Amino acid sequence: MNRVKTCLGAAAFCVAALAGGALVAQEIAPVNLKVSGGNRTQNQFRYIQEPFFNKELTEASGGAITTTFGSLDDLGIQGPEVLRLLSLGMFDISEGTLSYMAGEASQFESLDLPGLTADIDQQRAMADALRPELEAVMAERFNVKLLSMAPIALQVLYCNKPVAGLQDLSGLKVRTFNRSMAELVEGLGGQSVNIPFAEVVPAMDRGVADCAITGTSAGNTARWWEVTDHLVILPMGWSMTFFAANSDSWARLPAETQELLTAQFAGMENRQWAQAASDIQDGINCNTAEGECKDGIVADRPMTLVELSDEDRAHAAEVLSGSVLPSWADRCGDECVANWNATAGQVIGIQIADR
Repeated sequence: MNRVKTCLGAAAFCVAALAGGALVAQEIAPVNLKVSGGNRTQNQFRYIQEPFFNKELTEASGGAITTTFGSLDDLGIQGPEVLRLLSLGMFDISEGTLSYMAGEASQFESLDLPGLTADIDQQRAMADALRPELEAVMAERFNVKLLSMAPIALQVLYCNKPVAGLQDLSGLKVRTFNRSMAELVEGLGGQSVNIPFAEVVPAMDRGVADCAITGTSAGNTARWWEVTDHLVILPMGWSMTFFAANSDSWARLPAETQELLTAQFAGMENRQWAQAASDIQDGINCNTAEGECKDGIVADRPMTLVELSDEDRAHAAEVLSGSVLPSWADRCGDECVANWNATAGQVIGIQIADR
């Protein structure tokens, strides 16, 4: 009723708006896109991806664009295989975690080298600087078109053993999800174990891992606080994600559809960065049951927050510069490292030494 009254009160505006919607529908050819998203428990999926693909994209196209959309959980996909499935045309558009794909191309690890940034604005500046190279790698080697990049949130350690500082990680089994992260953990005395995100809770419960790394919010909404009790704020990267389209699927779309999708993904990307920024402290609050918990779950078993000493931060920086970065440089090669130094390195004021 309110909508009818509003239109009666502003008839000219309503007619123009309805005509505009009809115009969009005429310009955009009907298409249904097969889309795979992220993990269903994560805030990025619940608040951004699900409404975007199930409602907003259709509305923005006047009903022309619809999707067959599912999460990794729904589709039975663990994550590292996303890029290959997308390149084969199993999906038209997919979300993936960049560093999961580092075995395919070391450049995919370049935005998640652990311990480099704890500031999300600086992380976005790095992402913008490295975007052209990542776009080129995806297009040339995997036949996919990059549409957006965004983080999940700051990655930290969830532990079920008492951890007061980095020395307490010695001998502990830690779930990691990329090689550089594993090398930092091992350099600090821990043992790296590779466990898919969806399997972490039962693995922790069985003692397969003592600690696990994920975002401050992602671990909260996946209820990791049920099997852990110490939240260790050692910045381990951001779990950078991407949305990309199969290049052949993209090429079949009319120019008007491509333009609309490009604009819509740019808007979604901005919202994802904003969600990630909000999730950093919100996840901490929810896990520790202190302060406002807005988008997560207040832990029934509040976790102990562990913030590192200056000595611990200096030790982690030594392992990073002395071992992790040179190892990644060896994997990525001279051209890759030179590009990183000229782009991301300039943003954060770090240069990886020549090999």
